[in-house]
Amino acid sequence: MSVRTVNEIFYQIVERQLDRVMLYKQTVKWIPISSRELYRDAVGIARALTGWGLGKGDRVAILSENRPEWATAEFGTLLLGGVIVPIYPTLTAEQSGYVIADSGARVAFVSTVEQFKKVQAIQGSKLEKVVVMDYIGIPDAIPMHRLMHGGPTARDAEFDARALAIGPDEMATIIYTSGTTGTPKG
Repeated sequence: MSVRTVNEIFYQIVERQLDRVMLYKQTVKWIPISSRELYRDAVGIARALTGWGLGKGDRVAILSENRPEWATAEFGTLLLGGVIVPIYPTLTAEQSGYVIADSGARVAFVSTVEQFKKVQAIQGSKLEKVVVMDYIGIPDAIPMHRLMHGGPTARDAEFDARALAIGPDEMATIIYTSGTTGTPKG
């Protein structure tokens, strides 16, 4: 079978039923994430986004360093047909705000309290919700782990069929240039 979409890649990973598809480091120990956990977490994200009224074509920003939650947010968004807007984590609040506003992102996933503060400072965007990967204890921040762990414990055939129906001609990501010749362009 030829792979045509990122969602098909996701389902190939899930179908393998491996005990370790990603790793993350906790202090000095590497912790595995299984394909079953990845499915639960990504579908949990997709269901939360759907519950907030997001769907096919809606933009979701990710402002984070490399980490498993980044991939989980991306998969969850793509599974419902959303469009990822990655934002480089060293950009300033003003630069990040420009990308969020210009792209029309409605939700932002951020990694840390520092990234949350950048997004909080943004004015004039369509941003409705901010999901934080680290637990930061701020009431306006939605903890990502709650969304992930709200996913299904078993496969959801109806959800899977909808996710696999998203074709290769659908937009998946808007990548912004560095802006060396003016403001960044998506």
